[in-house]
Amino acid sequence: MRDLLTFTILGIVTGSIYAVAASGLVVTYTTSGIFNFAHGAVGMLGAFTYWELRVNRSWPAPLALVVVILVLAPLFGALIERVLMRGLANVSEATKIVVTIGLMLGLIGLANTIWEARDRQLPEFFGGDKAFELADVVIDWHQVTTIVVALLVAVFLRLLLFNTRIGVAMRAQVDDRNLAALNGGRPGRISMLSWAL
Repeated sequence: MRDLLTFTILGIVTGSIYAVAASGLVVTYTTSGIFNFAHGAVGMLGAFTYWELRVNRSWPAPLALVVVILVLAPLFGALIERVLMRGLANVSEATKIVVTIGLMLGLIGLANTIWEARDRQLPEFFGGDKAFELADVVIDWHQVTTIVVALLVAVFLRLLLFNTRIGVAMRAQVDDRNLAALNGGRPGRISMLSWAL
């Protein structure tokens, strides 16, 4: 029974990680109509940037997280949309896929150019402290944080996309960009916001 509970908790944590990654893909596709094969590479670049700030530059973890997640990642997403994706509105699906695959390969090459390939370790946020114990299974703060963040991201995205004006505008522009613009929407800005998100 203990093994079942252990593997269930590990499965929920792993599923939460996949859920957060999938949420990014869904938001990009739902709001721009482009399946972003470079999504993982963008996340990789953010992770390397966090490592650079946290380990090489000795920034405190909360500051490094805020800078990467709330400043650099949205700016990078907006830059990608402005430079690459905005011109893909009226091209074939194959072209969109090739562009995002090319972006993925370019970002991997960029990361290999900036950071040498080696083992990287990050200090733990909570020092490996256990949060609580459930039927002799230790659950640490990393696991709890992962699950809570996945739930918060899911709730936030649902509320944003279905209960806010900007969310409706994001979804509307995928259906008909010109019609959304005729109704007062700004497809360029909305698309940029989507990619920044």
